[in-house]
Amino acid sequence: MTASSGAPDASGAALNNAEAASHGPAVELTGLTYRYAKAGEPAVNGLGLTLRPGTITGLLGRNGSGKTTLLSLIAGLRRPTSGSLTIAGRPAFDDDAAMTATAFLGGPRSLLEDVPTRLSLELWAATRPGWDAQEAARLMEVFELPLQTRPSRLSLGQRSALDAVFALACHCPVLLLDEIHLGMDVVVRRRFWDELLALYLRERPTVVVSSHQVDEIEDLLEDVVVLHRGRLAAVGGADELRAAHSSPGQGLASLTDALIDLTSGTDLADSTEGELS
Repeated sequence: MTASSGAPDASGAALNNAEAASHGPAVELTGLTYRYAKAGEPAVNGLGLTLRPGTITGLLGRNGSGKTTLLSLIAGLRRPTSGSLTIAGRPAFDDDAAMTATAFLGGPRSLLEDVPTRLSLELWAATRPGWDAQEAARLMEVFELPLQTRPSRLSLGQRSALDAVFALACHCPVLLLDEIHLGMDVVVRRRFWDELLALYLRERPTVVVSSHQVDEIEDLLEDVVVLHRGRLAAVGGADELRAAHSSPGQGLASLTDALIDLTSGTDLADSTEGELS
């Protein structure tokens, strides 16, 4: 991260101040490429895209399509091999304001494994300017999570529910949710989606959701981005893509498979850029 000095950075403060804007910031990708060491093809390949501010976007695609890599790039956890990625015009990588304005949840990355859960909560409180301790305490009760138990002793569903607490209590302008539902039973998943929708209606953060439970979340999605082998297979408004590609009664999950099947044998060199409007 870059060290701060001199006068306060007004744009950085505004990025992390929920009261300073009516919605979350735009996320802009320009020629974004990321290649893992010793990998043949890039995991993310030349993407050009703007995620609209204050919307819920579904990031869809099969396993290995580049979804988690893209989310980690937006979160500033990886430096792009080439291209650029900005949040409200600020570089996502190595920028204090952009990184603290973003929450990337899903998997073990957000947890301190061998210390009581309350210390993970304290870490998030120290690193997220909008952290709401009272809201976190309420959500711990909603999801029936213990404060003193170590995450390594929690079930997969409990770990996912703890990620949900972080996502909902941090009040970050950008929420990146990567299969956050894993292991949750249907009741807990429903509670989480209801809580997320309530937060969204209050604060209008920019939300990106990657999930295989598309049937559960498709009514939440305003925009859809479909990745295939690190490139864009489709991008657009959720309703527009349904109308253009779905048969009567066909949901987004079937649409995703259809789009990927249609592009799996084609050259996607011209499909690295998309527009959401």
